[in-house]
Amino acid sequence: MKIPRRLLSLCTCIAFGINGYATDISFSGFADMTAGKILSGNLRGQSQWLSPNYNCPCFISNYEYGGVYQNNGWNASNESMVGVQANAHIDDQLSAVVQVDARGLNGYQASVDWAYVSYNLNNQFTVQAGRKRLPLYMYSDYNYIGYAYPWIRPPVDLYGWEIYSYDGANLQYTNTFGDWALSTNSWAGNSTNLNAPGLTNIYNTGTPMDTSWRDIIGTSIDFSNDYVHLRAVYMQNSYIQSKQQLEFPAATNSVSPGIFQYAANAPYAGGRQQVWGLAFNADYDNFIWKSEYNDVRRPTSPYVANASGNGGSFAPGYSGLSFLTAAGYKYQQVTMLYTFSQYWEHTSDYQYYSPQRDNTRSVVVRWDFHTNAALKMEYDVVKDHSATLTSNGAVAPGGYPVFVGNSKLLAVGLDVIF
Repeated sequence: MKIPRRLLSLCTCIAFGINGYATDISFSGFADMTAGKILSGNLRGQSQWLSPNYNCPCFISNYEYGGVYQNNGWNASNESMVGVQANAHIDDQLSAVVQVDARGLNGYQASVDWAYVSYNLNNQFTVQAGRKRLPLYMYSDYNYIGYAYPWIRPPVDLYGWEIYSYDGANLQYTNTFGDWALSTNSWAGNSTNLNAPGLTNIYNTGTPMDTSWRDIIGTSIDFSNDYVHLRAVYMQNSYIQSKQQLEFPAATNSVSPGIFQYAANAPYAGGRQQVWGLAFNADYDNFIWKSEYNDVRRPTSPYVANASGNGGSFAPGYSGLSFLTAAGYKYQQVTMLYTFSQYWEHTSDYQYYSPQRDNTRSVVVRWDFHTNAALKMEYDVVKDHSATLTSNGAVAPGGYPVFVGNSKLLAVGLDVIF
């Protein structure tokens, strides 16, 4: 894969900028070269959410950046990407990290995914500040480094929100107890995604949609040894979704006083949300087990038609449950893994609301033919159980799946680290 000139130029500028102060600077990187093709599918009725520009049957490969495989043959740009990370160690206490990524999904335009400074208070505590990924999941920190996990991509039934990073600070604690390692991370910050691709093209028929998560507070606990990894996470924040651009600094409003301000007549919905997560992974004697669970809840939230509060009503309370379970076996350089994942929305009484409900079964084979490279093949089968509901929660007459329908995808990928 050819690395774009803009990416090389940006990395060079970062290197010279950091090297002026750092005593030790190093570079690392990764490349994911992936191609996929829709084999079959059926919307079973026109999708009510997807942008009409999509040629379905479709398979959603990425909610964060709006990655969607369409029924147009092999696609080699939807998931392919390259990243370069600069690590500057100024002394034993102070260091800095910048990671620049370029994705085929947006024409390989360079973007900064990581940019933060670390300060070691002592051997156990580290403070970090800047831009980082939200650590909601087991693989959040390396969600796009395909070499780090067996799949082509972590199952999107679980790994899929429109907000994926935050600007703020966090405190890490690490320690060991015999054969066990303990790691905790507590973070706080804010994040805004204007014209979020996932919301705009996947959930809002192509109409621009902005979103913002504010007052983010969360913590995670990881406990592991050579065979087992346990993880728990909790986060809460206020959120807002608007069909017109969010404006800052904020003024008072009826949803979150002192946090948000809106363009004139911008329809919006917002409120508070809480996120819980659990994970249990095991790797013993060539056998592999992976499992992860996530629960996102938003109580009944205010919705107003415009910034002045006219036309106010209430959106249904939201509860989205997602999980994955995977079992596999490693034989020499080959890993085989079967995965079942599911995303299931629950709502309060609200006539004709259409909750998203889907699951995916996948089979993946990974061949580690080189120390720094792996070749993968994955076959995914998606079942869409989304349906229009009546006020009592029953499936409405003719309430066929209304999201993206069923689909089957075959994908091959080459993942490299350097």
